Amino acid sequence: MRLQHFVAMGLTGAVLTCLGAAPPSSGGGSTARPQLYVTTPGYANPRDAVNADVLLDRIVFPDGVTVMHGDFVFPGQVLQMTYGGPIDRFRVQNGSLATVGQPGIFYIEDLDGNGASVSDADRLLFAERMELAWANRNLNNRTLLHAQSGYSFVVGLETRIWDSSFASDNRPEIFIFEDQGNSVMTLQALDDDLVPVGTPVEIRAVDITSIQPNKVWVGRWGNDGAPQSGTYECKVASIDLSRLGVTHVKWLKVTTAISGGGEASADLKIICVDTSPAPAAQTMTFD
Repeated sequence: MRLQHFVAMGLTGAVLTCLGAAPPSSGGGSTARPQLYVTTPGYANPRDAVNADVLLDRIVFPDGVTVMHGDFVFPGQVLQMTYGGPIDRFRVQNGSLATVGQPGIFYIEDLDGNGASVSDADRLLFAERMELAWANRNLNNRTLLHAQSGYSFVVGLETRIWDSSFASDNRPEIFIFEDQGNSVMTLQALDDDLVPVGTPVEIRAVDITSIQPNKVWVGRWGNDGAPQSGTYECKVASIDLSRLGVTHVKWLKVTTAISGGGEASADLKIICVDTSPAPAAQTMTFD
């Protein structure tokens, strides 16, 4: 059984460890959004940290329930990576001053030792780089694609996550971070045999919004590790499992679009939460 620590807002320092039944849903499909708080150690101005650590610290849901970073569920595996776009455009990166996640820039075509093309070995090794980049809460440690080319992958979470309500509620479980919020992608739940279940969800600009209560900024770097000019807002799509037609999930497939009114150059990081404090008690799955 996974233990969740929920902080009751207004009770300074009080931490409740909830067991047993799932917490009550805020219900009704309200449009209220979670509040995401980041820390930038060593930098009073968050914009100054874009070459270092931008750490997601906690998520506060509209009903006051808080999930601290120690209870985040990170991707643990990346499988079935596809990419047929140009070289020198798709990479995993982290700021040269970062202390969380391995600093550096890793282009997909370079990983097999031959930078002239993207091989099967490159895709496999790039998937491993994605696993390392996504296994932490540093929003600067992510994938970037500078090309109008689609790609897809299957992501396996460290642990299965459960929904606190079988209906739509204000406690989303999946948080997809994307630069600028102008890309299009499809999210599909998979069962343990990697077979699609539930309902695929197309994530568009209307789903990818500024982080509340304060905007968050991340960096981009050239091949030499020097920061690029300009500012890049990190936005987020908050997806409730009910939209995917399931009550729990461990495997997800992400496919970025190459047409349809949005950019395909999705720059991604995925962090999840388990909003049910007693997932072992849940048994229902929507097909």
